Amino acid sequence: MSFSVSFTLAVPPAAPPPDSASLELDGDYETLVMEACSVLSEVEGCRFHIGGFGDDEWPLDVAYDLSVFMEQLPSLLVGVRERREVEVDLYSQGIERTLTFRPSGDLVMIHCDSRTGWVPDPVRESITQRELVAMLSKLAEEFAGGLKAINSELSEFAPFEGWLEGEV
Repeated sequence: MSFSVSFTLAVPPAAPPPDSASLELDGDYETLVMEACSVLSEVEGCRFHIGGFGDDEWPLDVAYDLSVFMEQLPSLLVGVRERREVEVDLYSQGIERTLTFRPSGDLVMIHCDSRTGWVPDPVRESITQRELVAMLSKLAEEFAGGLKAINSELSEFAPFEGWLEGEV
């Protein structure tokens, strides 16, 4: 299994709008992501997936782990597109892994460092830069699409509204 990351949401047709704690948000990206993940975590059929490094399915949840990843997604995408080294720290208790993305020609080498008893095997994987950008862009679009599918007003906030249009 090579590195993969995705978000899926199976929403029945005519989903009722979720209860929003408070949409008087200041537009801070991290706050919006935390609120969005909280709302999405209450929907049955919502799933955040990361696999790779010898484990096809990391034990992740939507409320916290997805939030941690999504908070770092914009800088990850910029770094990968600009062919710069970039880290994603999955600091959630029990996961505690750092992914380092290093450009190498047309490839991106991904190194996984675990801070728990779990040992990645292998510790490095590679993916083409184009495939990684497509995978991360799809994650963003599916995330925003999930918010739209559950009729969350959060889908109207930037950057989610742009992601719905494929502007990732």
